[in-house]
Amino acid sequence: VDTAKTDGTTAINAINPSADAKTTAKNAIEDAATAKKAAIDARNELTQEEKDAAKKDVDAKATEAKANVDNATTNAEVDTAKTDGTTAINAINPSADAKTTAKNAIEDAATAKKAAIDARNELTQEEKDAAKKEVDDKAKEAKVNVDSATTNAAVDTAKTNGTTAINEVNPNADAKTTAKNAIEDAATAKKAAIDARNELTAEEKDAAKKDVDAKAKEAKANVDNATTNAEVDTAKTDGTTAINAINPSADAKTTAKNAIEDAATAKKAAIDA
Repeated sequence: VDTAKTDGTTAINAINPSADAKTTAKNAIEDAATAKKAAIDARNELTQEEKDAAKKDVDAKATEAKANVDNATTNAEVDTAKTDGTTAINAINPSADAKTTAKNAIEDAATAKKAAIDARNELTQEEKDAAKKEVDDKAKEAKVNVDSATTNAAVDTAKTNGTTAINEVNPNADAKTTAKNAIEDAATAKKAAIDARNELTAEEKDAAKKDVDAKAKEAKANVDNATTNAEVDTAKTDGTTAINAINPSADAKTTAKNAIEDAATAKKAAIDA
């Protein structure tokens, strides 16, 4: 009897059940957390700060889920705590706010700059197109730099550098400036040539130079109204041609000399008679 009693109590005392249900549940939660954090780290569109915040959220959800497992008293409650915890962990999906905001700022700067370029009437279409392509290239480069940044500070630097580069695009109105300079040069040369003509009176010179100025003014207005390089070139050519064609007659002196010649002819005829 004594032996039987001893054997029985020994067998009873040897019973030591494992907490398999809770251990398995917490392992599943830990696995979900590890996988989620790895997935977060692999997302290049997130900055380090965004990754760190998201992983902190994962850890908080995992800690909460494990506590719920510990507090469960039945297998069903353990399973529910595990499911709710892994679901909460898997639902974590941080937004790439820093890079999205930076790229939106770059895009806004590019849009504004291109609108400003389009509004500049002193530029030809070709000059506008070239400048807007430069804006697009700078915006593209800036966005690449944002994508390559790994921290909020690096993203902000890429954004600032990009918008600054875009805002600095300031195309010169070379076509129209060159054309108007050519017109002005033609006008200056023509007025000098007029002034050098001694057969003209001051009044005839002034009238001719006034005509030159009018032709130059008209030509420059046509240049300003042109929208393409070809139209600018046409306006310049037409204008300089019109200026160069001005050739005032020395009417006053010619008329006077003709009158003198007529008087002389008449007098000689009278003498001969």
